[in-house]
Amino acid sequence: MDPVRAEALARGQRKQRDHYGEPLGVTFGRIMKVLELNQTRLATVLGQSPAMLSQLISGFRVLMQNPSVQQRAHLLGELADEVAAGHVSREDAIGRMEEIRAVNVAGFIPPPRGANVPGNPTLKRAVRDIQGLLQSLASGPELLQAVALLEDEYPEIAEVLRVYGTGRTRDALAHFTRHQ
Repeated sequence: MDPVRAEALARGQRKQRDHYGEPLGVTFGRIMKVLELNQTRLATVLGQSPAMLSQLISGFRVLMQNPSVQQRAHLLGELADEVAAGHVSREDAIGRMEEIRAVNVAGFIPPPRGANVPGNPTLKRAVRDIQGLLQSLASGPELLQAVALLEDEYPEIAEVLRVYGTGRTRDALAHFTRHQ
């Protein structure tokens, strides 16, 4: 690879690390390994063209521009973590990937009041949609900077940004249930 292209890719990966916490090649590599996906299948679940996914993995493109794709990537990362920890079977993961494929941030519909039964898939989907929306607007470090700026005067808003923007889904579910 020529040195100019190599530097451009390294710069893209550094920008991804700043925005997402790690290069997308690392993130997507882990997801593909744990969920036993090839790059084409991952692109299908994300709703992203294989060529665009390849550019993101290499660092040639820095950001996922589509909020729904970013939301799906976040959900796949969580699913991979659950599979790796042994909390979700490979068979269940296949079904969950089909649900993830259907996620559309623009189509977010909050669950009805009283839908806060533990394990409720509608509630979990709503919380994940909120997380995806916040994470499509800013990186984790940027959200934490906003939290720091808001904490003294608007602690409730800061808490929402922290819990939904940078926290785990189970913590966000607990928060949602407490405040519904």
